[in-house]
Amino acid sequence: MNDKESIELMQRRIKAARRQIPSDLVLKKGRVVNVFSGEILQRDLAVHQGVIVGVGEGYTGEQEVDVQGRFIAPGLIDGHMHIESTMLLPSRLAASLLVHGTTAIVSDPHEIANVMGVEGIRFMLRESEGLPFDIFFMAPSCVPATSLETSGASLDHEALASLREEPRILGLAEMMNYPGVLGGDEKVLAKLQLFRGRAIDGHAPSLGGYDLQAYCSAG
Repeated sequence: MNDKESIELMQRRIKAARRQIPSDLVLKKGRVVNVFSGEILQRDLAVHQGVIVGVGEGYTGEQEVDVQGRFIAPGLIDGHMHIESTMLLPSRLAASLLVHGTTAIVSDPHEIANVMGVEGIRFMLRESEGLPFDIFFMAPSCVPATSLETSGASLDHEALASLREEPRILGLAEMMNYPGVLGGDEKVLAKLQLFRGRAIDGHAPSLGGYDLQAYCSAG
């Protein structure tokens, strides 16, 4: 789409939002969830060219659907999960979640990384491409979780560095090795440094007081 076509599209959306032309779709008498104020309001919702252009009364549409009594809300986001625990491929999990209103998840592929390392993470990235559902990932910070495990792989600083620039890897997953953080272990801190400025998930059960403050101060 060139600039002229983009401007014409915006002009049509503006007219639809101002009720000067019919929208493509109007959902009538829905219970609109305002996630900012916490209010639930009975309103019509107008969609034009794939964009919500208005919420209110008086909208007409090429297609009008009476949704009285049903909720209209933004898609839900699950901010932390392990896809592998569901025993489903990403595509099948997406199909199961979409019908219940979840449209995006952030997954920690810790479990498959324990078995297959970086290749397991790249498998999950490939399997979650091109879905009508957003799947993001965090880079597993503790593979294996402890030195007592017998795992199929180990992710050190260099392995994590190879994942850092993947566009759907948002940051570092739950840092379970809080003893390593508190002890100033250079290998552990190097992982935190690698993702500094990005999202870093905490995981420190029962930690409190000065130790918790020290853990948080590491980022």
